[in-house]
Amino acid sequence: MLDAGKYGPAALVLGGSEGIGRKFAEEIAAAGMDLVLVARNRAPLEEAAAALQSAHRVRVTALQRDLTAPGFEDFVGDILREHDIGLAVCNAGATHGVGHFLDGELARAQSLVQLNCNVPLVIAHKVLNARRAGKRGAGLVVVSSMSGVCGSGLVAAYAAAKAFQIALCEGLHWELAGEGLDVLCAVAGLTDTPAMRRSGVSFSAAAAAGYLAMDASHVAQGALAQLGRTAVWYAVGQQTADAMRAMPRPQLTQAMSAGSAALFQVPVRPRPD
Repeated sequence: MLDAGKYGPAALVLGGSEGIGRKFAEEIAAAGMDLVLVARNRAPLEEAAAALQSAHRVRVTALQRDLTAPGFEDFVGDILREHDIGLAVCNAGATHGVGHFLDGELARAQSLVQLNCNVPLVIAHKVLNARRAGKRGAGLVVVSSMSGVCGSGLVAAYAAAKAFQIALCEGLHWELAGEGLDVLCAVAGLTDTPAMRRSGVSFSAAAAAGYLAMDASHVAQGALAQLGRTAVWYAVGQQTADAMRAMPRPQLTQAMSAGSAALFQVPVRPRPD
């Protein structure tokens, strides 16, 4: 059970209107904590806020925001002045799709880096410092991806950004564990969410290739159960993650790149031997 006494009274969930973020919000609200939900799209955001408030009788504030827009640090500062945030979940994602890096727009890759690297940095520094100053506990969960375990073709910038999240949380966990500031990177595998469907993943093709999509609830519940216990939690299981990380890096990159091609049903260009 989530420790509302330690992490309360309120939680900030970025990307909390649907998918994994929505499940985090449900678990947190069920523990009796108020919520600040942030997402880009107004309609699903307002629907989520109304449903959570009605079901759990907690205060839910819905803020529409593109997290890659200028002024994000000031935006977070405003939230912290109005809400006592003791738990932050960085789950905001983007419909990243697949493609060769040089064929895509540079701005798109830069946006992925901004969303997946700069946003967690800002949240970690501001939220954890605010609670540290009052000598109170706090928690930070950053939702990453198995794409981040190595470099991967067709999602090169996305995989690199997700690797950053894993390394960031490992370092912060080491630094802050003795201060009651809990940091966890929740590394999700293939998960059936609206964002993944918008990305163009064929779940039927994934199943045929042996990739079984997990439920978003599994990720949220598992992550909150592990918060304060470890730096990185792999939703696919530690044994599977260890086996992947033990592979030679070129072999793992080849496997992950082929997996991306299969999930999105894109042809792979011939490569020289």
